[in-house]
Amino acid sequence: MLSLLRLHGLLPVLLSGTVAVVMLQARLEWSGRMSFIFLVWNLFLAFVPYGLALLAGLLHARGLARWWNLLPLGVAWLLSFPNAPYLVTDFIHLKPRPGVPMWFDAAMLASFAASGWLMGLLSLEVWKRLLEERWGRAAAWGGVLAASVLCGYGIYLGRFERWNSWHVLSRPGSLFEAVLGHLSEPLTYRWLVGTTLVFAALVLLSYLAFETLVTRCRTARVRA
Repeated sequence: MLSLLRLHGLLPVLLSGTVAVVMLQARLEWSGRMSFIFLVWNLFLAFVPYGLALLAGLLHARGLARWWNLLPLGVAWLLSFPNAPYLVTDFIHLKPRPGVPMWFDAAMLASFAASGWLMGLLSLEVWKRLLEERWGRAAAWGGVLAASVLCGYGIYLGRFERWNSWHVLSRPGSLFEAVLGHLSEPLTYRWLVGTTLVFAALVLLSYLAFETLVTRCRTARVRA
């Protein structure tokens, strides 16, 4: 199921990421300013969940997948998964800047956002297939729903409260306290519920569309 050919998404990921970085490099030379250089770091963080999913897929394809190596990979993936669609929120930095037209900045931000979103969907697909094979279709879609909601919440934590994935290790107590506060009184935090629900819905709906397209492509390939 998860053969090496199943990981064909690596090529479009590398292509879209390269286009995004080239556009940023052109902007840096064009403007002579270091604006938007943070996008490179954000793109790297978006690649982390995708890379973890590829590793899980390779372990499965070679018959090496066991609970003791998939569990830590899955936890690490879930913690880093929001980093992929998070790139969409970098549009808040879009504004008129000297030296470069705003349409170019919009296109550049879109290229980074598309790369991150693509890596997120591809990584989610790998884990969904693994769950489906081990526990069935219902459990797999339950996992997709849970991951989408947690992703929306993670985007809120990152964009509005400036928490990062590695704070689970470096500041676990403070992060846990913040999460407890959100769970106990969610409506007292501005944008918490709205951000979580909107991005959860976007991730889920885009994955449904992605999954439908993949299924139709497979069906057409079999019929051919």
